[in-house]
Amino acid sequence: MARLLIIDLHLSEKLVIIVGAGNEALKRIKLLLNEECQIIVLGQKPNPEIEKLHSQKKIILKKIKLSSTKFLKELKPFLVITATTDKSLNKKIIQDAKRMNIMSYASDSPGISDIAFLSLINIKDIIRVGLSTGGSSPIMAKKLRMKTEQVLKNSISDQDIQLIKLQKFARIESKKYISTQQERKKFLYSIVHDKHVKELLKDGKYKRIQTIIKKMVKEWS
Repeated sequence: MARLLIIDLHLSEKLVIIVGAGNEALKRIKLLLNEECQIIVLGQKPNPEIEKLHSQKKIILKKIKLSSTKFLKELKPFLVITATTDKSLNKKIIQDAKRMNIMSYASDSPGISDIAFLSLINIKDIIRVGLSTGGSSPIMAKKLRMKTEQVLKNSISDQDIQLIKLQKFARIESKKYISTQQERKKFLYSIVHDKHVKELLKDGKYKRIQTIIKKMVKEWS
């Protein structure tokens, strides 16, 4: 089995086509809804939930029966996902997508896919932890996620979440005044270890910390 590099794929404003409109397609749609991508679903007999998402204008649903892969050339998606019960059609779509340098995923054949869906743990929409078996066993990935999820949530405090938000703010501010990545990295570490910032963080004084960050970055430069 080919090794997979685990990355965080940015799909914002990208076109994703899902071929098939049943339960498997619905699973993939739910994973993509928060990624700010355009989702087009192609399928003849859609799941009622998929029809509802279409009526809510969260996805585009085209009720068609596919017999070819012409849609790839016409729509030119960034990613295509096959989720039909027709294995030969799924394989044909994946093969043609690869020839056209379109990223692809086959629900019934993870081994020939360009990507693998992780079993995700979402912590307050700030931290996402993914578990993967590389396509070997999605069932075990889900089981391990359930065993791990509560442990992680208990380990990560509200202060950790706020510090992540403050680090994002500090990164944006540092780019205005600090020219090199190495120096910005040093600056960001200095905030993590700053005693005054730590005390204010305990007291929940986030606006005050932002003011201090602005001052610190100007003095750093």
